[in-house]
Amino acid sequence: MDRKTLFDTPETVESGTSKKIAKRPGQDIWTEVRGHLQGIVSAADFARWIEDLKLVAEIDGRIVIAARDKLSYDRVAADHRHAIQRVWREHDDARRSIQLVCWKDRAGDPLLRDLDVDPWSETAEDVAPAPAAAGAGDGGNNSGGTTTGVASGAPEMSFDTLVTGESNRIAVTLAKRVADGLPVGTQMHLIAGLQGTGKTHILHALRHRAALNNSGATIVYLTAEEFLSAYTDGVKAKDTSALKRRLRAADILLIDDLHRIAGKPGTETELFQNIREVITKGGNVVLAADKTPGELAGFSARMMSELKGATVAEVELPEQDMRREIVRRLAAHIEVDNPGFVLDEALVDRIQTGIRGPGRELTGAVWNLFTEAGFGELVPTADMVDRVIRRMEGEIRVPSIELVKKAAMKVFNVSKADLESPSKARAVVYPRQIAMYLCREQTRKSLPQIGRAFGRRDHTTILYAHRKIAREMQKDAELVTDIAKVSCAIQELLATGNH
Repeated sequence: MDRKTLFDTPETVESGTSKKIAKRPGQDIWTEVRGHLQGIVSAADFARWIEDLKLVAEIDGRIVIAARDKLSYDRVAADHRHAIQRVWREHDDARRSIQLVCWKDRAGDPLLRDLDVDPWSETAEDVAPAPAAAGAGDGGNNSGGTTTGVASGAPEMSFDTLVTGESNRIAVTLAKRVADGLPVGTQMHLIAGLQGTGKTHILHALRHRAALNNSGATIVYLTAEEFLSAYTDGVKAKDTSALKRRLRAADILLIDDLHRIAGKPGTETELFQNIREVITKGGNVVLAADKTPGELAGFSARMMSELKGATVAEVELPEQDMRREIVRRLAAHIEVDNPGFVLDEALVDRIQTGIRGPGRELTGAVWNLFTEAGFGELVPTADMVDRVIRRMEGEIRVPSIELVKKAAMKVFNVSKADLESPSKARAVVYPRQIAMYLCREQTRKSLPQIGRAFGRRDHTTILYAHRKIAREMQKDAELVTDIAKVSCAIQELLATGNH
């Protein structure tokens, strides 16, 4: 090949002009780029879509990155192509462009059709027992091969890294019992909850724990989209036996995003038959979906009966303490390799209150803050956090003084008259000073303006309250919690149009 070379060694790469690039081999750069991408995309997205990409060639000065199949290609092209290009150029002095291709469709490209060495040939397996190694399991790289989990960058999705609380405790206990081979009552289980609430993390944690504690088990993990893609490919080839062998060999079968195959009767029938085979031979099936059986739609009566006979555990949105812990834990993980990336409680609280979505969005905010802080080179600041929140949630909405008072009244069950009164009772002074503090922090009003709104107090009273609360926050965890509650109430009032 005179215009292109398959990337099968890290030593040299031939460009379209036949000049060799020896200083920065493409595979070395790609390794760096993958490590960089781990720090800016979610752990689930990296494991599901990025990790399996292969750098296959350089053609006419363009770096060719291959996705294994059409599903992977479409997802990466839609969600991650621009990030891959940007990060590549940061690491490549030649600043070459990236071309993303679908490996299965390469026959239609005259520049790629003779690249007949399968880049995945060394790792692709039809069915593999789960090895007794951290993060191992079947299907983690979207292909049915083994995976080593997500190293540096996003933390590994295990029970050790999963924040557990009242909103997910039952689902976590269920998953642990399945992983340990303990009886649960049924062999089919459904974990139900909104997107971003940690269902995928629980499934990966189950797989990780089972690989460690139940090493003789064969564990198969697939998303519904991956199952659909594999089934469709099998139908086109008039042979679905490989998919059947893979799934039916499972002692623990994990299917994520079940709801995505609703309304696809052929795919549902194939999945149903494989589920029944696993259960019949004594295996466990764990499904994850965004709704409980009573709310799911688009499935046959037979499948609905099977789901209603399953053990169902709901995962709800995390409560405030869990949200703060999600932020703290990820920040601490990043800090291990980036000592300057330190989030104090004020920044943790700012993220927790500013990002209104589930845990996935909180982790996204922390990773965005890491990027905003020069990938750990700068100390995070409140201004950086505000920029991240603005990008994720839109322009930050500034509450009025009256709205802050309404939030304090709601949290502490006091009246407006109480907040504006001269009362010295602690039950009134405490919420009043918190409200004054938050007015100073969030409303952008001057000290005299805030003072007039609180019973025509002098601006020095507001300044005293602000300084006292800021000082006490450094050592009073209960105060920090109460401020977070009022901040959340402010956001709720803003969301409902109470500006």
